[in-house]
Amino acid sequence: MPLVSLGDLAQSTMLRRNMGLIKTQMDVLSQEMATGVSADVTRKTAADLGPLHALDNRLAQLEGFYAATTELELMAAGQQAALGVIDGFATTLAPQLLSAAAGSQPGSLSAIGDDGEQKFKAAISALNTRAGDRSLFAGMATDRSPLPDGETILQALETAIGTLATAEDVRLAVSAWFDDPAGFGALYQGQGVLAPVAISQGETAELTVTAQTDGIRETLKGFAMAALVDRNQPGPALEGRAQLAKLAGQQLLNSQSARSEVAARLGVAEQQIAAAQSRNSAESTALEIARSKIVAVDPMETASRLDEASTQLELIYAITARMSRMTLSDYL
Repeated sequence: MPLVSLGDLAQSTMLRRNMGLIKTQMDVLSQEMATGVSADVTRKTAADLGPLHALDNRLAQLEGFYAATTELELMAAGQQAALGVIDGFATTLAPQLLSAAAGSQPGSLSAIGDDGEQKFKAAISALNTRAGDRSLFAGMATDRSPLPDGETILQALETAIGTLATAEDVRLAVSAWFDDPAGFGALYQGQGVLAPVAISQGETAELTVTAQTDGIRETLKGFAMAALVDRNQPGPALEGRAQLAKLAGQQLLNSQSARSEVAARLGVAEQQIAAAQSRNSAESTALEIARSKIVAVDPMETASRLDEASTQLELIYAITARMSRMTLSDYL
């Protein structure tokens, strides 16, 4: 059996310790080769971590701006899409109402009244749209829909205006109800407008469109009057219903400019958000490059050190193997 002296044991222990150190060094160097980043930033920066911390803080701030602008962008796009749907309904329905009014045919008036009711309900559904878990047209009350369903609103409107004598009376009553805080305003479940959101350094953006915005309410007035054409307003007489259809068509046409103003306001916010995203992205890229220069390792130097460590490890393996094969005769 081989004889191992105390000196051999000490040497073997030293070799194993060196082997462990070199393996650890190789692991670190392999990581640095794979990531291109120093595993010991303190050593790499000579313990001057101030610039690195400043860069990290700014990058974290830009990450916050990215989250804010992404959410605002989604909400603005959702609002713009809903407004597009409502405007499409109004643009299609207005000439049809005027045509039905000119023809004064009972069937046509009933059909256009039914179509008006469906479009009113669809417009309310568009205003109750959500983006993710946030309501789009409820202002700060993003946790709930701003309005009840369209049928509930129409029933409340009919109860409020009662039975009126002329189409003009209906128009005035509908307009007053939608403008009344105790009328349409009482059914609105939103709250104010969204607070301004920081989208870049020293810059905020805000989305101020709600289901109570003037351009939207003016359009809903036209849809509501169209719906009432098939609900015996102002009574069942053909002439009154035809006149109401005409007034509804005119209301939808007249509210076009108000809808365009709302869409333009949203468009300005979208452009502002997009510009901020572009600036933030460019700055983030520049800062990431600057940070990488601070913490990056020289790939050639790292590869050379890794090769050197590998050679040392192979040498230790060779020495260990030779020692394990030594016999008394070899020693003597």
